Amino acid sequence: MKKIYKARRDHVKKCLIEQFGDTVKIFGDSTGLHLVAEFQNIVFLDQVVNEIMKKHKVKIYPVEVHAIQKGIHQNKIILGYGNLTKEEIAEGIFRLRQALN
Repeated sequence: MKKIYKARRDHVKKCLIEQFGDTVKIFGDSTGLHLVAEFQNIVFLDQVVNEIMKKHKVKIYPVEVHAIQKGIHQNKIILGYGNLTKEEIAEGIFRLRQALN
């Protein structure tokens, strides 16, 4: 299972870099079934999460919702990949890019 999840995690990282280049920073990418992506010049407010992402059929989890100290994580999202194929990961990251344009 470690090999499978590592391959998925590596694919998420690769797709994020392909779609967003150096405008994204990735955290928590050494283990687990999710990671955090921090974006430059993007704030994940309710309108972005509730309207724009739903329109593009992308499910994201803003870090701000889970943060104890509010207001400093508005440009970060949690991306889960545990139950996704490489194709679904690539499609999801592509849709995320479209939604944020």
